[in-house]
Amino acid sequence: MYFIKELHKIRYNCTGGIALFIDMDGVVADYRFGEGENIENNVYGTYLYKRPIKTSINILKKVNEQFDFEMFILSSCRYSEQIGEKSKWLEKNMPFIKKENQLFVISNTFEDRKMLKIDKIKQTIDGKYEKAIMIDDTHDVLFLAIKELGDKVVPYHVITLFD
Repeated sequence: MYFIKELHKIRYNCTGGIALFIDMDGVVADYRFGEGENIENNVYGTYLYKRPIKTSINILKKVNEQFDFEMFILSSCRYSEQIGEKSKWLEKNMPFIKKENQLFVISNTFEDRKMLKIDKIKQTIDGKYEKAIMIDDTHDVLFLAIKELGDKVVPYHVITLFD
């Protein structure tokens, strides 16, 4: 598996702690075309009933079993109520992610969420981890991570999980 091989290289070249930040929507939970209206209108159940992307989840479960990385979910929400739905979804579909490692940012716009996510990574790794690995489905977020975190971050697009 390509992604597992990549992680072995990172582990080999890194003597300190490594944190893995995983976006939720579009990475481990299906982000369906057209559901933006439900998110904007805070429709109950929008996040509770998302289809799990089992291929991604299974790879991440293997990563969790094989590596000593600290795994975090890093997801944005439009409303605070959505955090509860996402947390319940994670407990059901990804129980190997610790509750305290579920990180959420609340943003008013699609653009704001990018920097909020990067700031959350900065805050989380500060003095604790040598490297941050980031998995996201949005190129802009990954490029911003490189710009803001430099060689402290190793970004991967979600497609890297698939062989």
